[in-house]
Amino acid sequence: MSKIKIATRREFLGHGLGLVGVGTALPNFLVNTALAGPQAVSDQRVVVALLLSGGHDGVSDAIPYADDVYHKVRPTIAYSEKEVIKIDDELGLHPKLTGFKELYDQGSMAVVRGTGYPKFNYSHFHARTIWSTADPSIKRPSRSASGYEQYDGWLGKYCDVACKGSEDPKLTMAVGGGRTPIIIRSKEHSPISFSSPTSFGYTGDRSEKGYAVYRKLNGQAAGQNAEDDLQFVTQTALNANASSDQIRDVAAAYKPSVTYPNTKLGKSLQTIAGMIVGGLSTRIYHAELGGFDTHGNQRTRFDSLMTQMNGAVSAFYKDLAQQNNAERVLTFTYSEFGRRVKENGNKGTDHGSAQPVFLLGPGVKAGVYGKQPPFDDETTKRNNFKMEIDFRSVYASILEKWLGTPSEPILGGKYEPVDCVG
Repeated sequence: MSKIKIATRREFLGHGLGLVGVGTALPNFLVNTALAGPQAVSDQRVVVALLLSGGHDGVSDAIPYADDVYHKVRPTIAYSEKEVIKIDDELGLHPKLTGFKELYDQGSMAVVRGTGYPKFNYSHFHARTIWSTADPSIKRPSRSASGYEQYDGWLGKYCDVACKGSEDPKLTMAVGGGRTPIIIRSKEHSPISFSSPTSFGYTGDRSEKGYAVYRKLNGQAAGQNAEDDLQFVTQTALNANASSDQIRDVAAAYKPSVTYPNTKLGKSLQTIAGMIVGGLSTRIYHAELGGFDTHGNQRTRFDSLMTQMNGAVSAFYKDLAQQNNAERVLTFTYSEFGRRVKENGNKGTDHGSAQPVFLLGPGVKAGVYGKQPPFDDETTKRNNFKMEIDFRSVYASILEKWLGTPSEPILGGKYEPVDCVG
């Protein structure tokens, strides 16, 4: 039988085997030994990345209601002054974001307007990868969506820098999605990703190639020099299998202090709250709310999205607060791009440029940062918003002010942090 040569950690993780499954062939006493994995420090800070998938129309939730041109160029989808939840004399929140306004009044919500990068990209996969890697210079891969998985995310890089040498498989965790988000991928650590904790198991590469490698690894017989090649595989599998047991146990035991909405995002954030309160050592969580590609019938669709986001996020922070964990959790939103200035002929908006980033949690400095990209003649003629703040300045704030890690090695350059994090 030929051996599988896995020369590097990156090569192993590239096969999609860095999660759970390989260890099913390992002796029980080894799996039990691995159960004594790292636990969270009681005051360890946590980041939750919330992907608004599809392209976030930021002027429909951070609304420049006092701008006459906003109403003129969006005759059927604009929100009136009477509808919005006012933040100040110019800016209002979407009428469904009542929980966000409560967080704002508590000093726990910031919005950074006009974020982006030079020379915007409008492809879903490519633009999302730019926001995930913090690198606008990445090249389009020869393959389609799966080709982008060769890249490392900026939060994955954070774990490689801040947790170098750690074999903890729970450093990053994506809840409620399909493929592992690029934003938490890295060279040194394989993210955990699952739709539901009750069904959490082997969730690596779904391709036949990935399963073939998996089957061969499980089929290695003793005495075939497999030990040399599988030393890293074995430890990763032990840790991953132990983690899957722990995650299922923590999720099953968790009793939230509030009722979460019965939505995909509500279930994801409830699971994340359970992991945090349950003491998992995870530094970075990821959740997703899909449906933001609003090319048509935007008003109805966006109202529904805001209801879902508001209900889930509001319940999440109320739950964490009642269980004395809100102080150590910061949530931020990101999307692949914003939307165009003008509504289109289908009462929707097309792929655009700049967007706001929401930051939530007691660790933020509440307020509105950056200027609203103007609805001036040049902007409306171009039908796209100018970038006001480089998105990497927001990331630098999270890295330096919240996570206490120098941002330059992770972001590949020096970006002045926005003063939006305590």
